[in-house]
Amino acid sequence: MTEKVRLAPVGLGRWARVLARAARRGDLIDLYSCYSRSRESRRAFQDEFSIPRSAGSYDELLADPEIDGVVITTPNDTHRQLITQALDAGKAVYTDKPIAQTLEDALSVKAAVERTGGVFAVGHSARRLSGCRTMKKWIDEGRVGGVSMIEANFSNERGLELTPDTWRWYLSKTPGGPLIQLGVHHADNLQYLLGPVATVSAQTRKIFTKAEVPDATMTILEFESGALGYLGCGWASPGIYQIRLQGTKQNLIYDLDFTHWDESHEADKYSTLVSQAYGEQERAPVELPPTDMFREQLEEFALAAIGRATVEVQVDDAIRALAIVHTAIESDRRGGAAVEVAPYLDAVGVQPSAGAGE
Repeated sequence: MTEKVRLAPVGLGRWARVLARAARRGDLIDLYSCYSRSRESRRAFQDEFSIPRSAGSYDELLADPEIDGVVITTPNDTHRQLITQALDAGKAVYTDKPIAQTLEDALSVKAAVERTGGVFAVGHSARRLSGCRTMKKWIDEGRVGGVSMIEANFSNERGLELTPDTWRWYLSKTPGGPLIQLGVHHADNLQYLLGPVATVSAQTRKIFTKAEVPDATMTILEFESGALGYLGCGWASPGIYQIRLQGTKQNLIYDLDFTHWDESHEADKYSTLVSQAYGEQERAPVELPPTDMFREQLEEFALAAIGRATVEVQVDDAIRALAIVHTAIESDRRGGAAVEVAPYLDAVGVQPSAGAGE
């Protein structure tokens, strides 16, 4: 049996609790310590998850030789500093998506990963959902034929709940609003499925939210393969998580009940994937093998931290997803004009990903 890997959550809000519950569903990870600037938050988190210790400062946490890695779930604009500091301290690092606030920050993270050779993973867990994995398998096996279009939407009601005391209220901390918080998942998913995006056209609107950020975004993607894609995300409706793929042999339509998102070991039970073959009217259900995206990604990271695995979503993958977000923001600034993605990747030394299936 593999010895437990000692990890320490950093930033102890709602999402840290989601990931802590996921880690506890397995027997590989030991939540050994934790850190937040708030002493009350540390004590509450320790009590809830039976964590034996906490650190009074981030430096103290990183100096603990018993900790193998940190799990960062802090606001986006803090990622660069926390990640680079942990890598320089010799700790493996898992950070929730997006990798960073800006591409400049992401470049600093990339430099730290390359300088230290440390283990680094980014929480683009949605590609691990059974529906996405099955779509990828069907594409790679040629069962859907050539793909001409793909549509994805990830939306929820968060924008209606924002208040000035939350960091997501502010455009400077959440550029693109739901685009950087939700759409970045599909920016990773769609490139995982179909390969690199060449150009992006986008528009955003602030309609119902009182915050500084938009609550409706629409992005058109042109893939290097020639296929077209739509990425929609909003912050002013009940939760939606969908992917619709159109192929010359099959259409695939995936729908997940967002109310079960946080408990990823249950999500597949509340998801549907249907196929529609060329020339057929019937939409046939496709079996979805059970997955647990949060637990699986954390355990992969834990094994990588002790040299027994390689993380799937690495620094360049995460930067490619973030580049779609910032290219879309620039397109919106230009009134929806098409903007090439390549210059954004060139600026941070990242090559477009290999084509789908390679």
